[in-house]
Amino acid sequence: MSHYEYGPGGPYGGVPYPPAPAARPRAVGAWRPPVALMLLVLGCLLAPLVLAGVWLHLNIMDVDGYVATITPVADEPAVQQAVADVLTDQVYGALDVDQVLQGALPPEFDIISGPLSAQLEDLTHRLTLQAVSSSTFRGFWVAANRNVHPILMKAIRSKGDVDLDFGGLVGLDLAGVTRNITDLLSTSGVALPDTLPEALTTGNVSLLDSRPLARAGAIILAMDDLYWLLLLVTVVLLVGSVLVAYRRLPAVLYVGVGLALSMAALEAGIAVGGAYYLGVTDDAGIPHDASAAVFKVFTSALRLWGWAVLAAGLMLVVAAGVALLVTGREGPPPQNVGPGYPGYPGGPQYPGGPPYPGGPQHPGGPPHPGVPPYPGGPPYPGPTAPPPSR
Repeated sequence: MSHYEYGPGGPYGGVPYPPAPAARPRAVGAWRPPVALMLLVLGCLLAPLVLAGVWLHLNIMDVDGYVATITPVADEPAVQQAVADVLTDQVYGALDVDQVLQGALPPEFDIISGPLSAQLEDLTHRLTLQAVSSSTFRGFWVAANRNVHPILMKAIRSKGDVDLDFGGLVGLDLAGVTRNITDLLSTSGVALPDTLPEALTTGNVSLLDSRPLARAGAIILAMDDLYWLLLLVTVVLLVGSVLVAYRRLPAVLYVGVGLALSMAALEAGIAVGGAYYLGVTDDAGIPHDASAAVFKVFTSALRLWGWAVLAAGLMLVVAAGVALLVTGREGPPPQNVGPGYPGYPGGPQYPGGPPYPGGPQHPGGPPHPGVPPYPGGPPYPGPTAPPPSR
């Protein structure tokens, strides 16, 4: 005989107590927050690598992209000054200054050959700077850089495992500029020999150092091959972090913050890479200002893309924040509850549902053995004797 059968209305004047609910199942979606966070972190970590991979593919590995990237370097004053200094040394060093002055001065003026020699060097430098500042210099610069692109590719594919037969320094053949300089010298009245020495018909300027590319060759090749896959994975991770999250608007806001932080990290990485590259070129004797100008122009596209993604991330933050303010804070995530019960023993009673065994009695419900009566409810009448057996 069960104590559930006591009270008015049951087989012994009682009402059967409802059966206890099944054991509490695990809350629905408990995996969502950690998975969404993991997807967000991975996506934001890959975002800078995606931009770097696309930049390498379009601006370094592709010859046309490389030429288009390095062409504006010809207009940098620091680069023009460095080229003029190198070519001045080559041209003036190849001139037989004594012969030039003897052809221009009578013997009694030999005493002033020293000051005139200095003036000739100054004239050579001014004419060289004029030549590299002209519109024709860009054409020579483009042709020279197109010719050195295979050398850079050789350095990258060496992966730092072989000694580069060109010593790492990449020389630009600017023979056309040297010929322009000699023409300007002749026009200015400088008597040049009938047969020009080889140094006056060629010009070699080293403003690039391929050794950093060779040391990072394996990474560069891998990023060039996998940049499209990294892009796809990054998009899937970031979109997935929003779809998995309980609250979509906050998830979008977090994606914006993560992208902004990852692009800030990209900018810091470019700065660190620039410091390393300038250290290498300084040791190689390349003018610091010229190397800095080359690096700045080379990475300008990558930095521009990074700032664009950072701006897009901040726009997501603003848009999601405004949407949250307008629509109000989203409600709590859904909870899995038993039938008629919002929780478990000791939890609050489900509105309109029967009392849980051992929990507080439902308002207005019949008393039950072992259950404290609800305030104002009837007291428990005590056990009733069973009917006599026949």
